[in-house]
Amino acid sequence: MKGMRHFSALRIGGLGLAITLLVTACGGTTPSTRGGSVTHGTYLSVTHGTYLVGAPYPETGSEADGGTGMFKGEQLAATQINKSGGVLGHKIVLSGQDDACTPQTAVNAANDLVSQGVQAIVGNYCSSAAQPELPIFARANGGKGIPNIICAANSTTLTQGGYHNVFLINPSGNIQAGEAAGFFTKVLKTKTLLVADDQSTYAVDVAHLTVSDLKSSSTKVLPIESVPDTTQDFSPIIITLQTDHATAVYWTGYYAQAALFVRQLRAAGVNIPFVTADGGVDPAFISAAGSVANGTYATMSTVTQFLTGPAAKAFRHDYVSTFHSQPGPYAAHGYDGIYTLAKAAEKAHSLNPVKVIAALRSLTFKGLTGTVSFAANGARKGAKFIVLEVAKSQYELAPRQP
Repeated sequence: MKGMRHFSALRIGGLGLAITLLVTACGGTTPSTRGGSVTHGTYLSVTHGTYLVGAPYPETGSEADGGTGMFKGEQLAATQINKSGGVLGHKIVLSGQDDACTPQTAVNAANDLVSQGVQAIVGNYCSSAAQPELPIFARANGGKGIPNIICAANSTTLTQGGYHNVFLINPSGNIQAGEAAGFFTKVLKTKTLLVADDQSTYAVDVAHLTVSDLKSSSTKVLPIESVPDTTQDFSPIIITLQTDHATAVYWTGYYAQAALFVRQLRAAGVNIPFVTADGGVDPAFISAAGSVANGTYATMSTVTQFLTGPAAKAFRHDYVSTFHSQPGPYAAHGYDGIYTLAKAAEKAHSLNPVKVIAALRSLTFKGLTGTVSFAANGARKGAKFIVLEVAKSQYELAPRQP
């Protein structure tokens, strides 16, 4: 419940191992000692032999579905690692904190996690929440910083601040913008494009990068429409795109508004291609948009359901067995985030945050989402985006890729 702190042990049914999950906000405490023990107090300590990892994500708000799916991926990875003996003999203890995908809530969440003494961060679904947390985690650990592994948020601004402890699992927005520009010019052959964002850090970043990538193309790009994330009525934008004869739309905001936008667009009789950025990818978009979701597109990094190979098959089986639902689009990114931290600690032969940060810089391993390694600024190396299409009310790989 928002506004209360509580501790609970999560039993992963298919794997038969309990790990301690700390879900925190502010208020009193109710400790649990199954899978690891905790103590009362403002500064929360865990018993010797545990590895306390902070996990900020949107437990509430319009992006809660996507963020929760990512967090469940983290839980699954932590459970598997703990079952195999933990990280250097230490059991992972996840401290989940609701950031609601809003800057102020995120700042409170980050400060709370630092006050608990977390040794690393793995999480963050929204760039607008991850951005203000950057200096907080960089100043932690006596100013030396703690590892900040960002699973889904991917605005290029996250790696432009010079923070030494930031590492992105999801490819950055500039790669997505390039994929989008290629799709509009090479596949859709768009004559006039309307780009719209929800004023969030990530959405603004992708919108402007995409427009920049299209400057030298034959596609005419209308002035970016930037609307508040509370907008429910998209009729002003629809009138604009009709007046200016737009032949395609690129929505870079999140999925809740994407569903509203496309429903209103189709109700107005406008049947031009509707494309969302990766924040618009979620089963909740398809559910909310209904039948008009069919035929829409999305630019997306490697989405969970399209992962192949024995490891991906085992992941989906364990996820469904554990949570009795299909993994969300970013579940694999959360899963890889925890394994990234674990492998870096093993490489460093230490849980010391400074040593783990150093190990992350030279880390390379095969994750669910592909080879995980990082550029000097912490951006994911070697990753790419694809284009999805909604067909028969489910996401499929679009038959034509840029």
